[in-house]
Amino acid sequence: MSSFELLQPASLDEALQMLSAPGFAGRPASGSTALSLMRRAGILNVDSLVSLEGLRQSLAQIRLSPEGEAQIDGFVTLGEMEHHAGLLASHPVLARVFTTLANPRVRNVAMIGGYLSHGDPHMDLPPLLSALDARVTVRSLRGSRDIPVEQLYRGYYETALQADELIVGLVLPAQPTCASYKKITTRARHDWPTLGIAAAFEAAGSRLDRVRLFIGAATDRPTRLARTEALLAGQAWSAELGRRAADTAVSEAQLIPDSHGSTEYKQALLRAFLPDVFEEALQTAKPATRLA
Repeated sequence: MSSFELLQPASLDEALQMLSAPGFAGRPASGSTALSLMRRAGILNVDSLVSLEGLRQSLAQIRLSPEGEAQIDGFVTLGEMEHHAGLLASHPVLARVFTTLANPRVRNVAMIGGYLSHGDPHMDLPPLLSALDARVTVRSLRGSRDIPVEQLYRGYYETALQADELIVGLVLPAQPTCASYKKITTRARHDWPTLGIAAAFEAAGSRLDRVRLFIGAATDRPTRLARTEALLAGQAWSAELGRRAADTAVSEAQLIPDSHGSTEYKQALLRAFLPDVFEEALQTAKPATRLA
């Protein structure tokens, strides 16, 4: 593993100045859980790393609005999100996801901004955050901008971020009545998924409304299944509707084979587990609006 210079800015502005310096070819580093593995594997070799650890004192807060929106600073760790009672009350679907997301050691050091910047298509949170219509706030010396999470990823390890930009915040709208994420893996429960399925929707009586459905891990980025959403919208949930939705999802999704399984295997997983995601979302709906 090659040597590198560790830069330690004391403020966000100083970090942004380092990243925007002419000829700078380093990388920002927050929890460094992914960077460490990539450097050991020889995939990533850089001359310098900009440590963001010193920014946590001023940019590691979670704020909740009376309407249920959550604003999460980019240097909050996944572990802090996992144990934040207010966040789990406003967005209970997160509590179920964190139980199988990596392991406690990783969650306690990985920061949400760095995690989302990584761009690995196998990550658990991006499909769910896309289904929840979340957005990130990014900063550079040129200013700030918001990017919907569903538009953040462009391919394997490719994001919409510029080299001089950092994710400094995550905004989660109020969680819909029903939301669920299903992680399917043939390995340990905390390992990378073979397929991830995320759904979020409102439930009006027995009807599904404002359905958002995304898959991950079996594609090169979180992928929205718009045709399947359209099939489900306004319909009363039933086992037959679930089968039709699963068939539509399989025909719509462009799944990619890899070491986790063939295209046909992943299609079989999508067909088998997509109805379960909606069933779980309905079963864990907020009590005041749960389906009859």
